[in-house]
Amino acid sequence: MSRFLADLHRLTDARALALFRILFGVLMFYEINFYFGIHLVDMGLVGPKYLFKYEGFSWVAPLGRDTMAAILGGLAAAALMIAVGLLYRLAIVYFLLGYTYIFLIDKGYYNNHFYLFVLLSFLMSLAPASRAWSLDRVVFKRWMRRDRVPYWTWIALRAQVVIVYFFGGIAKLNADWLLHQEPMRTVLAETMKGGALADLALSTPVVAFFTYGGVLFDLLIGPLLWWKRTRKYALPFVLLFNLTNHNLFDDIGVFPFFMIAATVLFFDPEEIARWVGGRRKAAARKGRGAAAEAVETVEPRMWWPLVNALLAVYFVFQLFFPLRWLVRSGDPDWHTIAQRFSWRMKISTRLPLQVDFFVRDDDTGLKRPVQLDRFINNMQAQLCVFDPRASVQFAHWLKEEMQRRGMKNVRITAEIVISHNGRPYRYLWPTDLDLSVVRIDLDHPEDWVPDPEGGPAYALPPGKLDELRRRVQLPTAPRTAR
Repeated sequence: MSRFLADLHRLTDARALALFRILFGVLMFYEINFYFGIHLVDMGLVGPKYLFKYEGFSWVAPLGRDTMAAILGGLAAAALMIAVGLLYRLAIVYFLLGYTYIFLIDKGYYNNHFYLFVLLSFLMSLAPASRAWSLDRVVFKRWMRRDRVPYWTWIALRAQVVIVYFFGGIAKLNADWLLHQEPMRTVLAETMKGGALADLALSTPVVAFFTYGGVLFDLLIGPLLWWKRTRKYALPFVLLFNLTNHNLFDDIGVFPFFMIAATVLFFDPEEIARWVGGRRKAAARKGRGAAAEAVETVEPRMWWPLVNALLAVYFVFQLFFPLRWLVRSGDPDWHTIAQRFSWRMKISTRLPLQVDFFVRDDDTGLKRPVQLDRFINNMQAQLCVFDPRASVQFAHWLKEEMQRRGMKNVRITAEIVISHNGRPYRYLWPTDLDLSVVRIDLDHPEDWVPDPEGGPAYALPPGKLDELRRRVQLPTAPRTAR
């Protein structure tokens, strides 16, 4: 163990970490500009009347429109500063805090790669990533003479990427994925709908390739990239897997390209330094090889135990927190409790045909449909399809809103029609259930979450499915776990 800990603190070439810093900054700049393009501030942060809060973070709220736009603009500037290495520490800390703040405002736009960017920003904030290829070295050259970085700064980033892949594979070890080949069958059907290759895409060999190839890739790609002997054989599969995901899923943005860029983390820093800048003079002497080149130790420093403890706590959390669904009852991909922050990516698909809420006034007997876009945006409405908690939380808020408007005896019902992982269409909730009186119990989801097996209360009446299919109310793209 002492040898392992000492190896974490050995010094290695800073150019490899600088290369990842540049890639990270450029891709984050693209990501933030994408948020401006979809009008995230107006449509996602300050526009909705109701926001779906994360448990424990209900206190996180958006500021005014101009302030939120300034924060987002600051993130774009920080991403560029990260890329060029200008005031790097200030830029990465701002990016970490600002991005985390925006991420926590609403669950409606949760995506696993947003969480990954938060984690990597945290790890990058600990790393001296501007010791090479940075404006900091030009501006502050008097104080930045070191061109070596501790090895743990590199290996921590690599380990985090492996965790994403591996737990993505663990999540696929379920009956729907392995036995029913869902949701891949549904995703392929929706992606190829009307295309010339639709029949081929839904053939047994192709569906099996995507299904079982996906789980094998996730489980094995980390070790294959980590081990030098198999690394070059794994790289084509990284490209194939991530480019395929880019074409199959329309809601994962820059994530596939980021994971391709992140493969640089699996090469030895000294190896990368040789590619981009030639051998270091000190290691170019005759008779010295790559192994000798890679080892540069320093005397133990007083802060090493603190770094070791921080890394230990961080990675123990990363290894066990994604498994918390194991101590919950029920299917996490149905009730979604413990589904987020667990790398359960693209393993649950819900095709919505109807998402309607109704206000029933018991004093007058009137039942009125709710115009959802007056209160929430489309991504939040689809969250109500995917997460039963969201439907209930919105119903509670809607009842309070109606009571503020003078309606005293109000019930909130919903007609949400979905197909879950290729199963027949059904109501998510019984249509006569008052969702505003449902009480969420995270420890006992079986007491309030809709029955995953359905039943008479969830069955569509005759002709309902045909009627809904004739209505062009919602996009037919599947709402998948992101």
